[in-house]
Amino acid sequence: MVACEAMVGIARACPLFTKLVDSLSPISIAAASTLKNAGIGAVGRYLENLSATERDGLFAAGLGILPLSEAPSSPLTKDFGLARAETLLAKAATIGVPAGAHLMVDFEAQQGAHADVLAYDEAVTFELARNGYVPLVYVGADQPLSGVELYAIPDAHLYWRGGSLNIPNPTCGFAIWQIPPLDQTISGMHADMNLTGADLRGRQPILWWPS
Repeated sequence: MVACEAMVGIARACPLFTKLVDSLSPISIAAASTLKNAGIGAVGRYLENLSATERDGLFAAGLGILPLSEAPSSPLTKDFGLARAETLLAKAATIGVPAGAHLMVDFEAQQGAHADVLAYDEAVTFELARNGYVPLVYVGADQPLSGVELYAIPDAHLYWRGGSLNIPNPTCGFAIWQIPPLDQTISGMHADMNLTGADLRGRQPILWWPS
């Protein structure tokens, strides 16, 4: 049984044109304050290594959080998608992510047969949505699905454009854009810069904010 923390903070839409930094590494309290002072409004942080201490430091600095998940490196299947969603849901509950927030699933360099990739994508987004989170799809390099196929995934709610070239465009467009160059040094840390907005249907990212 997963030990669940009470939900912390609130889920609400991210203001248009918010600068968002995404980082694989944890962000210290000092770095969080530096980012805020540099005009950053929110950060993307991976559930795999996000702690309650870091969460509280980000909130103390006044930053919103976009929960992220790492891209799997092994071939994809429907069963893997179900298992992957279970792992992400357990960590989201443990760290206190509120229902209604977007949770990013990384669709970069997806490996496997075309049908298996689609089955994985549909399974992981379905399970996240069924459990109260809103799937946000990061579309990165080497995505085998077309823009039409990405848009047709029933529970994919919003799309984030990676900074690489030749990325398929979902029919509704994107609501977050990664700004090249990738792996910048931002306020002394290695991270990527992004800009939030709204897609062609007027939908905006729903982030995790301090109460």
